[in-house]
Amino acid sequence: MNSWLLSLALLVSVVQPAIAIEPTFVVSSTETALKVGRIVSVDADFAVVLAGDSGRVAGADLVSIRRAEQPLPARPTDEQIVLANGDRVPGHLVGGDGLSVRIAAKLGENVKPVLLGLPLTSIAVVWLVPPTGDAVTPSWRDHNKKQDALLLRNGDVVRGTLEEIGMDGESLRFKVIGDTAAKPYLRNVVSAVALDPSLARVRLPKGAFAKLVLANGSRISVKSVTVDATTMSAVTLSGAKFTVPLAELIALDIFQGKAVYLSDLKPKKSAIEAYNGVSWPWLADLSVKGNPLRITGKHGESTHDKGLGVHSRTTLVYDLDGKYRRFESVVGLDTLTGKRGAVDIKVFVDGKEMTIDGLTGLTSANSQSINIDVSKAKELTLVVDYGSGGDLQDDANFVDARLVE
Repeated sequence: MNSWLLSLALLVSVVQPAIAIEPTFVVSSTETALKVGRIVSVDADFAVVLAGDSGRVAGADLVSIRRAEQPLPARPTDEQIVLANGDRVPGHLVGGDGLSVRIAAKLGENVKPVLLGLPLTSIAVVWLVPPTGDAVTPSWRDHNKKQDALLLRNGDVVRGTLEEIGMDGESLRFKVIGDTAAKPYLRNVVSAVALDPSLARVRLPKGAFAKLVLANGSRISVKSVTVDATTMSAVTLSGAKFTVPLAELIALDIFQGKAVYLSDLKPKKSAIEAYNGVSWPWLADLSVKGNPLRITGKHGESTHDKGLGVHSRTTLVYDLDGKYRRFESVVGLDTLTGKRGAVDIKVFVDGKEMTIDGLTGLTSANSQSINIDVSKAKELTLVVDYGSGGDLQDDANFVDARLVE
């Protein structure tokens, strides 16, 4: 090839734009079989159309959408607002008043910030700096007293009542316990504001809604979503609207639909055996040590919002009353506190043990899926039993543990 032709070919190869790879998703519904494919569209009622032969899933039957071969990201670590229902919206606080706050939400690395308004009554914590420790129930937050709290940047905690966030987001007015009037606090002296947990509520719609997980770790509940081949638009529970590239979507889970999460149910019976005098009560939507639910799968570590944190030896029994088609979950030892553990997991339906590969000698190296038929069943029993090392670091997480109608 002549030198000038070679140079031209190299130039074309450099300047030619990269071809965007359209993401593939796994769609779970009331049907037993999963559907996998590229999303063509999602309607406002959550009906999903997939390319090719994968077909359509009615909105009333949708359970979840997951990005194929992609672990769920950790929760955001930037400045953020945490809602009372666990939603996390990273971004910069730009203003507020006595009823709401405005945030320039960062919903993707290459996505222009979106201005969102969030009701003050729905907020648990406003982090003006990157959070330390758990962002929902920080150690400086006193849950025994019905008060708001400020965490100052010098480490001090001030308790009282938040009366106003300045329109420009640069100051707030806070009435300290015992004072007769509120006084201003500038943004540059405050790390976070935690609101009275007894008053914080997220108003839920009457019908189904979805929780989105985005690539940067954002968790946002929405009452409707529309998707085309490249873009996702959504409306939050408070009515705020935003649009992001579809490539930012990692997960969409339906609530108040055809799936019920075990962490939202009270077990009919629970039994916890102490090991050398020490026992660990199970927790809903947290690991047994009170951390986010983390497990390791074949595509890496995932952080989940719904599930059960359980330690050996624990037995949990749930009343099914013949209402559900199947039980599904992914179980693994916690990647943070279960690294040296090993457990035997047993699942019983109406007293009969189910045969499920991979549940004996389970470790933190990888997780195991559970998907069993519970049609007409009256009772589901989960047992986390000791493995080869007694109860050493036997912190098991049942993530996305749900019953599907």
